[in-house]
Amino acid sequence: MSLPNEEVLDLLQKRFVVGARNIERERHVGTSHGYRCNQTAVGTTNGAGGRNVQLVMLASDGTVLHVLPGFWSPEDLAAELRLGLELHSLHRDESFPEDRKEAMYLALHRSFLAHQSAASLARCEWQSFDAAAERARLESGPRDTFALMLDTQGKVVPGGLKPTSVVVHERMMARPFVKLAAFDMETFVDYGRAYYDNNAGLDRGRSFPRAEQSNKKREREQEKAERLAASKTGK
Repeated sequence: MSLPNEEVLDLLQKRFVVGARNIERERHVGTSHGYRCNQTAVGTTNGAGGRNVQLVMLASDGTVLHVLPGFWSPEDLAAELRLGLELHSLHRDESFPEDRKEAMYLALHRSFLAHQSAASLARCEWQSFDAAAERARLESGPRDTFALMLDTQGKVVPGGLKPTSVVVHERMMARPFVKLAAFDMETFVDYGRAYYDNNAGLDRGRSFPRAEQSNKKREREQEKAERLAASKTGK
């Protein structure tokens, strides 16, 4: 998958201090019931499974430099790691005032997106079930996962889904140099389905009651939070 790649391994071994943490009980984590530890992992598209795994690039002071949710192909992961190193250099540079540093942070993300290749963008297509989940959520309100366009009356309406890389970088642009303790991972990885049930073979078609209950609970909590926020706004 992502890691058994010479360029990725070289970057991680020479330029990063690598660690891991079990996030199974974190609020933002999705559920993937029915999968076994010995099942073979296969390649997918960038950003798939964003709730279940995140690669977080941190400075030594706990500042979040970059976050990649889910799977990323080796070619794209290497490019994102190199961006993380650029962001780290910017974070450590004390010659710039904070407002200038933030502007440069945004410029680095914008430049990265502007130079994405067609092949990279193709690897950032949505999984069909994640895309369907996002379209369904439009009924409840606007989503930053959709590009905006003008309809025939000149009204701004949702267009197509943005590539997953665009969603990730735009969300990072809204979080310049945030400390990990203050980084809202639950909101950051909130896209697509909250659980996966597309096992192949004998597992196909089986029910996932625990995953469904967990997802419904998450939705109820989100609805409650939205009602509370709306009531405070109305006061």
